[in-house]
Amino acid sequence: MSELVDTFYTARNLLYLGAYSQALDNLSALTHLDSDQELEKQALQYRAYIGQKKYAKVLDALPAGTSSSPPLLQALRLLAQGLADQQQNNRGGGKGAVVVEEVEKLVSALSNNTSLTDPTFAVVAAQVLANAGGSEQQEAALKMLAAHPRNLECVALTVAIFVRINRADLAQKLMARVRSWAEDSPLAQLAEAWAAINSGGDESGGSGKYADAYYIFDELAQASSVSTPLLLNARAAAKMHLAQYDEASELLQEALLLDANDPDTLANSAVCASFVGADAAAENGREKYLALLRDADPAHPFIRDLDAKSAEFDVLATKYAKVSN
Repeated sequence: MSELVDTFYTARNLLYLGAYSQALDNLSALTHLDSDQELEKQALQYRAYIGQKKYAKVLDALPAGTSSSPPLLQALRLLAQGLADQQQNNRGGGKGAVVVEEVEKLVSALSNNTSLTDPTFAVVAAQVLANAGGSEQQEAALKMLAAHPRNLECVALTVAIFVRINRADLAQKLMARVRSWAEDSPLAQLAEAWAAINSGGDESGGSGKYADAYYIFDELAQASSVSTPLLLNARAAAKMHLAQYDEASELLQEALLLDANDPDTLANSAVCASFVGADAAAENGREKYLALLRDADPAHPFIRDLDAKSAEFDVLATKYAKVSN
């Protein structure tokens, strides 16, 4: 659907930057579209709803058992269903590991019924696989995306998966190739910044790449004239890497005003509070944000990692306490 890029250019970029309401407003103003454009418009609207975590709205619009609907819409239903089940499971409901198995089977069935020539379908289906979290699913997602090396959405999701599996080096190499043909694209800049911020600084141990990431995020915010939790968290993360914790805290407070229950904002706020000060007030702030995060998203990656490290510490502490006695 590359011929439709110009029609939906603004809506797409708003979607990438996390400005979901603005993207929906822009899409609602687009009329007199042909059938292919209507499908693209629908898909972008559903993706915006998913970004807003309005999974039920998508599931109501795309009921199960509609195998005759376009593959792209079937993939979007899978994405919404997987995220909705994951959210329910995080709160003590859902189907746990069974959901992952069902999603994999559904994605496999879709793959067998389409040539995957539509990169948007590949992006959505790859997201379903990547969200499953297993190494096999990540590999399958990367393989699906690799079939579209000149599509920016496929490239950006590939970068995100590389970062998730701690291969920032591969993300950097990929972006080095992309610069030759898509350097000025907002999505390419966003992917470039995420690759940089996860690179661990520059080769000399300095903070050059962190500063580069911040400037990219800041320029994207200014150029788009939107303020979203996604961009504010990105800028705050860069500021924390640069040890500019007070500025990071200000950005996170702004993000909380936009969405007080955003899990990523709460996680970053807890981390930032650990560095802003070492007194009782700072500790209380950190614990407050952790409590809010546990309530908003009990299975957030930050919470899972923190609990795992805490349990490991307790085991080691008990072990060495016995040795010392």
